[in-house]
Amino acid sequence: MNTDKEKETDTKTEETEEVVHQAENGFTDNAETADDGKTADTTESVLPDAKPEADAAAADIKQHYLRLQADFANYKKRTAGEKMQISEIVKMDVLKNILPIIDNFERALQAPQDTASKDLQSFIDGYAMIYKQLMAVLEKEGVTKISAVGKPFDPVYHQAVMRMPSDTYENDIVVEVLQEGYLLGDKTLRPAMVKVAFNG
Repeated sequence: MNTDKEKETDTKTEETEEVVHQAENGFTDNAETADDGKTADTTESVLPDAKPEADAAAADIKQHYLRLQADFANYKKRTAGEKMQISEIVKMDVLKNILPIIDNFERALQAPQDTASKDLQSFIDGYAMIYKQLMAVLEKEGVTKISAVGKPFDPVYHQAVMRMPSDTYENDIVVEVLQEGYLLGDKTLRPAMVKVAFNG
């Protein structure tokens, strides 16, 4: 009697365990299937949308980089040009300050030297040598004298301070230079101070 009851109990226990096992396996399979479906759906829905957005972002970054590169190139050109201008302005200012010294050298060398003693003549020769060296330095920097006598008056290169009659030159032709003018390259460093012919 007890044996039959024990058998029935064992059978029910086995059936219960089998049902529980099937249920557990069924839930797991369903969960995995559901997860696979979600993953597939998510992959299919995210990838097609993300690629165009990534391409657009990469294109924006590339355009931004190219703009920055162009701006930097323009900045370098602009600053190089500004440096050249500043350098030229400073150079012109320095050379202008030297020109009065050149004028004094030339006035001193124009003085009569016939009656000069030997000692004084050697001093004058040394003075002339210094003047030549100074002029050589200026020429090396691109400074040249303005050719004026016999040329038509040009306010860019000449500063007229006097008119005078002339048998040699026609009206508005430079007759005499009172102070030398100088060019720095093709720019007027200082205009020549001149007398201009005027015959009425």
